[in-house]
Amino acid sequence: MERTYGTSFSIELYPDKNDPTMWEDREIEGLDSSIRAYIGPNIDEALVKRIAEETEGIIDYETGSRTSIMLDNYELIPGYHTWSYEYFSTHEHQLQFGPEETKNMMYVTECWHIGNSRRLEQFHNGSFRLVEGRHLTREDKFKCMVSKAFAEKNNLKLGDTLKINYPSLNVRAKYPVESLGTVETEIVGLFEVTYQQAVNQYTSEEDILENWVITDNAAGEALDQIYGAPYYLAISQFFVENPKDIDEVMGEVKKLDWIEWKCYDLAKDDGIYKEAVKPLHIVKMIMLVCMGISLVSGVVLMFLVITHSMRKRIRETGILMSVGITGKEIKRQFLWEHLLIGSAAFLLALLVSFAVTPVIGQQIYGSVNKEKEQKVYTEKEIEAAIARGEQSKVTEMAKNQKTGIEPPKEILVKMKAGTAFLVFVSMLLIISYSVNAAIKKTLKLEPVRVLSMLE
Repeated sequence: MERTYGTSFSIELYPDKNDPTMWEDREIEGLDSSIRAYIGPNIDEALVKRIAEETEGIIDYETGSRTSIMLDNYELIPGYHTWSYEYFSTHEHQLQFGPEETKNMMYVTECWHIGNSRRLEQFHNGSFRLVEGRHLTREDKFKCMVSKAFAEKNNLKLGDTLKINYPSLNVRAKYPVESLGTVETEIVGLFEVTYQQAVNQYTSEEDILENWVITDNAAGEALDQIYGAPYYLAISQFFVENPKDIDEVMGEVKKLDWIEWKCYDLAKDDGIYKEAVKPLHIVKMIMLVCMGISLVSGVVLMFLVITHSMRKRIRETGILMSVGITGKEIKRQFLWEHLLIGSAAFLLALLVSFAVTPVIGQQIYGSVNKEKEQKVYTEKEIEAAIARGEQSKVTEMAKNQKTGIEPPKEILVKMKAGTAFLVFVSMLLIISYSVNAAIKKTLKLEPVRVLSMLE
C-alpha cells in the first residue's frame, strides 16, 4: 500500500508580486496588449531532480503541470459550449459575445503534463485505466495519451499525430478565442474512464474527462514557451517509502542552503495515502477488537472446561495416590493428556483459520469500504440554480463529482506463522496453569481424604 500510493511532499513557489525584479511586461504576437510575465526563481525539472539526488530518504519524484488547450482540428465529446453555440446560433438573444466569437470554446479542454503518467491522480485513484499502448515516461519527448472515446470519435490510433493548440484565453480574457501556436505530439497510449461520468448540456467540454489529453513535460514546456513564460511545475512531488519518515526527510530538504527559501516552501501531501488506508485502519481495529474478545472468551472457556474436567477425576486422582503414584507424576499425566488434546484442537483450528481468515477479512473490509456514489444533479436542479443567479454553484454542479482516492477494491487478509506460533504457546501456558490450579488443592490432601470427598 505504501509503495502503491506513496507518501509525498511537494515544493511550492511563492513569488513576491511586489518585487519588480521578478516580473516583466512582454509583447505577445496576436495580442493587443502586453502581459505581465514572471521571470524569477522557478520550479523546474533540474531543481526537483537535484533535491531528490541530494536528500536521503527520497525514493522517487514526479513533475508535471496542467493547462487549457484547444483542439479545434478535432471533435470533442460535446458539452455546454457545443450546446450553447448550436442554441444561440438559431435563437435570438442579447449576448455580450456572439456565438461565432465564442465558438472555439467548444474545442477547449484540459491538458495534463507529467513525467510518469502512472503517477497521475486519475490513474492512481482508478478513474482512468490504460487500455491500449503504454504510459508516459520521463524519457518521452512530445508524446501524449488520449481517451479511447476521443480517439474513436476522430478516427485516431496509436502512432498518429495530435496537434495541440495554445488558446489565447490562457493569457487574456477576451474573445474570440484564437490559437497562439501549435505543438505536435504522438499518441502512445489510450485510456478509458472507469465509471459513467454524469454529463449533461451544462457540463463544460473542459470538465468531460474523455476530452482530457495527457502529455509529457517536453510538450508542456513547448506550450508555455509559445507566449514566452517559463515552464512552471504545478506537480513537484517527492516520495518517501515510509510515511513515518516524511517530516524527517522534509527537514533534510530544508537544510539545503542553495535553495532561495524566501521564494519556496514545502507542503506535506500524505492525503492520498491516508485516504487509501483509512478503511484498512478501520478493518484492523475491528479485527483487533474481535481478537481481544475471542482471546478473553477462549481463556475463560478453556479454564472452566479444564477445571470441570479435573473435578470429575478426583476419584481417579485419589486411587492413583493410594497406590503410591506421586503428585508430580499424576500432574504430569493429566498435563500431557490436556496438552495432546489441546494440540490436536489447535491444529484443526489452524487449518480452519487459514481458510476462513481471508473470507472474514474481505467481508469486514467490504462492509467498511463502500464505494462513494457520484453526486448527479438533474437539469431541473441546475436550471433552478441558474434562475437564482448562483453561477458558481452552477459551475460546481455541472462538473465531475467523483474526486479523491479510491481505496483498493479488495484486500488479502492472511494468518501469519508468527501469530499462529504465539497463539500456540499461549494455549500451552493456559493449559498448564489451568491443570495446576485445578489439581493443586487435591494433591495436598491424603489419599483417604481425597476418596472420602466423594462420599
